[in-house]
Amino acid sequence: MSRNMLDSGVQIPAQQLPNLSGELVELQWPSESKRTLVYFFAPWCTFCKVSMPGLNFLLPDSDQAAKKLNVIAIGLDYQSQEEVQTFIDGTGFTGQVLLGNRQLAQQFQVQVYPSYYILDQNGVVLRRDQGLSTPPGLWLRANL
Repeated sequence: MSRNMLDSGVQIPAQQLPNLSGELVELQWPSESKRTLVYFFAPWCTFCKVSMPGLNFLLPDSDQAAKKLNVIAIGLDYQSQEEVQTFIDGTGFTGQVLLGNRQLAQQFQVQVYPSYYILDQNGVVLRRDQGLSTPPGLWLRANL
C-alpha cells in the first residue's frame, strides 16, 4: 500500500508548521526522539476518524518514552482550522496536531488518507504506509 510514497532513505527537510493555536512549531533534525511517526489525516476521512484514537496508545507517557517515539498528526485537505479542531475533539486524540498545506502534501507525496511515515532521529524515512492500521500495527512499524 506504500506505492507512490517517498522511498526509504529520503531525507525530510526541517520546516515550520502551525499548530491548532496558530503557533509555529519547528520540525527539525536531529530530533530528541529516536523515531518520529508523522500521521497525515483529513478531517473528512472516515478511516482517519476510526484509526486516529489508536494513536493515543503510542503517545509517550514519560520523558524517557518521548525519547524513543514522537507522534505528530498533520491535518491536510481541510477548509478551516476550526474544522480540524472539531475533528480532533471528536477523535479524542491528545497528541501534537499541526496544520499542513498542499505543498507539504506534495513534498510527502500524500495521495490518500491516512498516510504515515516513520522517520529516524535525523529525519530520514525508515518506513511508510497508508490506509487503516491498528495501534499494534503502527507500534510495530515504529519500533522494528
